[in-house]
Amino acid sequence: LGALLAVAAYMLCSSTALIANKVAISHYSVPGALFVLQIVVTVLFIRAGAALRLLAADALDKENVKIFVPYICSFVLSLYSNGRALAAANVETVIVFRACSPLLVSILDWFFLGRELPNLRSLAALLGVVGGAIGYVCADSDFAVKGIRAYFWVTVNLLGIVFEMTYGKRLISKVKFESPVWGAVLYTNALALLPMLCTAALSGELARVPALEVSPLGTAWVAVSCVIGVGISWSGWNCRSKISATAYTLLGVVCKFLSVFINMLLWDKHATGIGLVMLSLCLVSSSVYQQAPMRAQKIKDELESSANAPSRTVLGAAEAQDATQEEMQSIIRDVDDTPDA
Repeated sequence: LGALLAVAAYMLCSSTALIANKVAISHYSVPGALFVLQIVVTVLFIRAGAALRLLAADALDKENVKIFVPYICSFVLSLYSNGRALAAANVETVIVFRACSPLLVSILDWFFLGRELPNLRSLAALLGVVGGAIGYVCADSDFAVKGIRAYFWVTVNLLGIVFEMTYGKRLISKVKFESPVWGAVLYTNALALLPMLCTAALSGELARVPALEVSPLGTAWVAVSCVIGVGISWSGWNCRSKISATAYTLLGVVCKFLSVFINMLLWDKHATGIGLVMLSLCLVSSSVYQQAPMRAQKIKDELESSANAPSRTVLGAAEAQDATQEEMQSIIRDVDDTPDA
């Protein structure tokens, strides 16, 4: 029952987050200012919950803050560019570009983080994503009118996400939280508040806020986006801890399809029929992708397999196998003690 509730909560938040932000930004075209408000609401929620002892969150630590700084830079870049992308393009365009992130991540993982290159199954999945993305671009009316300029912010958003998924995640993995869920959420939002505020100010959005025409409907959607912002932070970590990595990945794909479906029901600001087919190809292909193992881990697995294999020699088989296993286990320990590349 706990896993089912976790999945339901994550699906609700994940499938509606893009839609809520898109509609809120369509009413108030100041995405940076909107994200400042969402961050403030999230931090206040955690602080209030901690004060009432409804939840626990780690206090800010100077050393941990230093580790978080590069990740916060990528987080703010991803969040702001996501808002600008939603203001300039439809939801499906943002999803298509996000679906391309495994391609870039797999290359960076191999080059910088010591992983193997994708296997044939994952390579076919990545090619399917690329083919779907190219087909989507060719069918997109914005590309026909504006050319490559139509994809500036979604490209920036993609690059920010790729950094978060590689270098940024590697950095924050060094931080040990007593409360892994709310501690990580508090650090991310509290440290992102000032940079996002500066970004909104430098872009001129804060100066435009007083002149905005306030409407009850627009304000309601802003409130909804703030609630979902808190919910997605908690539900993502909670759901990840209750189901397998494969199930979590497939669930993310289902949520994106739900986002597209809700977007089509909500208004006419969505992709063409061909574009939706290409988007489906991207999402289905991404669900087939499997992350490559670490190169050191692959060596370890091969050594363990060899060590556990029965000896083919009849005479002295037990002695030979014991000696082989002892030798292999020694090498495996050396692999375990070697830092990741």
